Amino acid sequence: MKKTPLLTPLLLLFMLAMILANLGGNMYGPLEALYLKELGAGIGQIGLFYTLSQIIPLLLQILGGWISDSLGRLRAIAIGSVIGILVYIPLILATSWEWVLLASALGAMTRSLIGPSFDAFIADQSAPSQRARLFGITQTLFGIVSVIGPLLGGYLVEAINFKGMLMVAAIFYIIAT
Repeated sequence: MKKTPLLTPLLLLFMLAMILANLGGNMYGPLEALYLKELGAGIGQIGLFYTLSQIIPLLLQILGGWISDSLGRLRAIAIGSVIGILVYIPLILATSWEWVLLASALGAMTRSLIGPSFDAFIADQSAPSQRARLFGITQTLFGIVSVIGPLLGGYLVEAINFKGMLMVAAIFYIIAT
């Protein structure tokens, strides 16, 4: 009996795209408060920013799961990915911290479509007897972005500035999409 590989070519391509797409977010995310400060936000405004940016995903997560079940995992991911490209427009054009809040709202839409679909797609692609092992492998591969992203983001901000780093992150995201 021929054994099916745990990571099929489709899953490998999917993981590569997810790693590239999320590398940009992890380049930027840990430095976001510094970017807000550079754009003129005070400490209280940074706190307000993070409070407001957490409310939007609360409203959208259930809708994202419903869309994933209704339209299909990859369609929901594709729609979320296209919206994700739009996240970089206000980030790069930002002249004040409020622009970043708009980007955060778009990012919440993206995450609400992609997040529930990501795990569901992986589950759909696996045999029940190998599902936990596959989740372990994909979560490990996906974890690469949280190791490489902050280091690369910090280096790029020092070398070229925040907007330059965001342009590099946007390129990674566009390639992934």
